[in-house]
Amino acid sequence: MFADRKKLVMCQVCRGLIEASAKTCPLCGRESVPPVRLSTAGITESGHFFSLVILTINIILFVLMAIVEIRNGGGGEKFIQSASSGVLNDFGALVPSLVRSGQWWRLVTFNFLHIGLMHLMFNSSALYSIGPQVESIFGSQKFVFAYLGTGVASAFASYLFLPSNTAGASGAIFGLIGLMAVYGYRQGGSFGRALMKQMLIWAAIGIMFGFFIGANNVAHIGGFIAGGALSMVLEPDSPVTSASAARWNAVAIACIGVVAISFALAGRAYGTEQEKSVKLEMIGRRHQNAYELAQIVKQARSSVRESLNLNREEGSLSRDNAIQIAAQLRQVAADLEKASFVDDRSNEIKVRLVDMLNKRAKSFEEAKNEGTIAEAATSDLEPLRAAFTDFAAWESDAAQEFERLEEQ
Repeated sequence: MFADRKKLVMCQVCRGLIEASAKTCPLCGRESVPPVRLSTAGITESGHFFSLVILTINIILFVLMAIVEIRNGGGGEKFIQSASSGVLNDFGALVPSLVRSGQWWRLVTFNFLHIGLMHLMFNSSALYSIGPQVESIFGSQKFVFAYLGTGVASAFASYLFLPSNTAGASGAIFGLIGLMAVYGYRQGGSFGRALMKQMLIWAAIGIMFGFFIGANNVAHIGGFIAGGALSMVLEPDSPVTSASAARWNAVAIACIGVVAISFALAGRAYGTEQEKSVKLEMIGRRHQNAYELAQIVKQARSSVRESLNLNREEGSLSRDNAIQIAAQLRQVAADLEKASFVDDRSNEIKVRLVDMLNKRAKSFEEAKNEGTIAEAATSDLEPLRAAFTDFAAWESDAAQEFERLEEQ
């Protein structure tokens, strides 16, 4: 992990060229040797290893979420669309209620997750453009610290001011943008002004993009402010003494450890949110079935009331009206019979109603004159009223049960 950038480095006191492995300068005896940096020069020529590592982690996690969705029954479009809330939350999305319950690690893990391919592509493009600049100017150790620190700051901003669930690396990326914008301002000159302008353009594009797609601009602004504040105290380039190098190496390793521990804790809790999501989906489906059943029973009550009114309105006891009422009763009975199952209690009431509605329809079909039509209109009213009363009681109990289930 730790590698020398050069075989020879310059002492920061006497400016002599000495071996990079030396802890103190053999020419002046001072501990002012450019330190060993948390770098990857031995791995990649660019030396922007951690920018690429974070980019790779983001992509891998997005693909893993898509694979989980497909295993759960989704299609190939899951490689484009956002993961379901259950999968996203299981991987470590920022869920304020769960953070309050003690899952602090979501303040870290949410920085590596994305909601849809477009979200991932925008953040990947920004990270690929800005990350290497930060790593080159501030060094690998400070880059790791800045990315995690501003990402967590953006999470706190979202946690405090936005009640909804969220995920994405854009908070940390805005932190890097803020870091570089203030760095350019502090540098001054044509280079500094150009850099600051470039970063501010990135920030403006990101905020506008966030407004268009409904992204978390609270986290964006929080990360940007945190990055700007950090740039006021964070010196560019690598530490200039072995002691400071050791401290920054320790900071970078601690940051990597925090990320690793956070995802380990996410792994321990994995599956609970998907189970909760499936449970809520089942409750929602049952609630919808109960609602549809109630609407059909409402139609049945209306049809029975209309059939009873034949006996109350002058001139309505005709054969044509009786046939029409019979058809309505048959139709509502058929609709009721096809209604989805909710529970045993409602199913028993449904069976009773179907039987009585068909029996009532038959009475109207067989009625030939005003006398028999009037008799059909008043027949079996008490059992029907009892069935409707029983259904109303079930409906009230079911509503209370759904409220309890949704609160769990």
